[in-house]
Amino acid sequence: MVTFSTSATTPSPDEVLIPGESFKPVAEPEAGVLTLLGEIWQGCWQGDSWTIASILRLAWVFPLVALCSWLGIVLSHQSEGVATIWLSNGMIFGLLITQPKRRWLAYFIAGLTADTLADMVYGDSFRIAIGVSLANSIEVITSTLLLTLWFDWPLDLSKRKSLVGFLMVSVLGATALTSALGAWWTLLMVPGPAWWQMFRTWYLGDMLGMAVLAPLVIMVQRPAFFSMFDRRHLSHTLLVLSTTVVVAALVFTHSQDPLIFFMFPAFLLVAFRLGLPGTVVNILLVTLMAIGFTVKGHGPLMLISGEHMLLHRVVIAQIFAAVGIFTMFPVAALLEEKEALKNSLAASEERFRNLAHIDELTGLPNRRAFNLRFESAWVDAFASGEPLAVVIVDADRFKQYNDVVGHLGGDACLRSIAQTIAGIVEETAGTAARIGGEEFAAILPGTTPEQARNIAEKIRVSVIGLALQHPFSPCGVQTVSLGVAALVPQSDQSSINLMRLADEALYVAKSAGRNQVACS
Repeated sequence: MVTFSTSATTPSPDEVLIPGESFKPVAEPEAGVLTLLGEIWQGCWQGDSWTIASILRLAWVFPLVALCSWLGIVLSHQSEGVATIWLSNGMIFGLLITQPKRRWLAYFIAGLTADTLADMVYGDSFRIAIGVSLANSIEVITSTLLLTLWFDWPLDLSKRKSLVGFLMVSVLGATALTSALGAWWTLLMVPGPAWWQMFRTWYLGDMLGMAVLAPLVIMVQRPAFFSMFDRRHLSHTLLVLSTTVVVAALVFTHSQDPLIFFMFPAFLLVAFRLGLPGTVVNILLVTLMAIGFTVKGHGPLMLISGEHMLLHRVVIAQIFAAVGIFTMFPVAALLEEKEALKNSLAASEERFRNLAHIDELTGLPNRRAFNLRFESAWVDAFASGEPLAVVIVDADRFKQYNDVVGHLGGDACLRSIAQTIAGIVEETAGTAARIGGEEFAAILPGTTPEQARNIAEKIRVSVIGLALQHPFSPCGVQTVSLGVAALVPQSDQSSINLMRLADEALYVAKSAGRNQVACS
């Protein structure tokens, strides 16, 4: 039964935050715990910790935890008092750990109250109910504090270190502490079986509840979780999950042979096809089926013969589920990390490939990119029979300008010219590039000689409009000379013919006094 835990903080007051990563050992854990508790206590009373959205979200905690506690008690009653799976601790931990730390105290109180009332509704006295609920809360408190201190907040179960930490701290350690305290308190109030027997049955059920439900609650609050259920992936997701459900149904309704080992290929199928979110959902479904069929007297565990063996069979079913969890969760997390690494490497490769084709100073395509795009445009123009134009732009007397204003000023000048050319050329669906020190070029598909000349003239006038002071220019400002060439590619020509014509036109423009457009 249930409760939770501790800690106050900074981020995002209104939204459920998605687990982030980072492994951060703490040098002074005691001081860290005290600081964390102080933040929780002070943050809970701050007005900015609560909004209408956060209050409404908190309001759902009470019914959810009460429902989980009620289901756990019902399952125990249906299985002759065996605590098959206890869901509420995992529920409250999953809801708590995804919230800003300053709200944790309120979540803890809501969970503790709901857990206590659920016990009392089923007939336990207040003394028993509150004691057991407080014992349950130790599990959530211990898990939340230690995982936050050791793995930072918010907790990211898709990272192997955080996931293994969760399995060790929450699933194995904190549940053992809670089960020991709960068994001790119950036996103190009501005589019953030996302490170790009660501890064993509580521990396995509590461990399963934390291992199965907490990751599911955490991941459901990640938008990426639902991507496997969107329209594109839904049929694939349902096919994979239904395959494992069918296998589980066949295995746990067949009582003549021990076919339980068939579940592990099914687990691997889900891990490889659906990753960690799918694995969490799959483990929950299979665990409920395994325990449910076993309690009803079906499945391979019926081969355990003898009277009054239900407890033993349920324990074996719980151990089977625990082995599945401790085997498949790390495998699925490892696969997710590899997929994330592959995507990261692909993105880096794409980024560096783009950088190899970008001029660092101006941000325009460089000479290599220009050559590739020009060849592609030539092939397209030849195939379509449309004209292709090229404009080559040269900054007039740029070396003298650079000597006067310095390299930083010269770089700023080139960037301004590049932006001007790119802005005009992009309006025509063309491509602008820097092909040399102070030389630029524009590829203009489907452009006639007259259209290309007009575009070149617009570039020339716009550069003058930048008013970049140039003491050695007849105009007093930086100007450009432009060479224009356009033709319809023929089978006996190559792209170099067009470039040569544009280059010759540029030479004519510069020889005629610069600051003008020449066409070949």
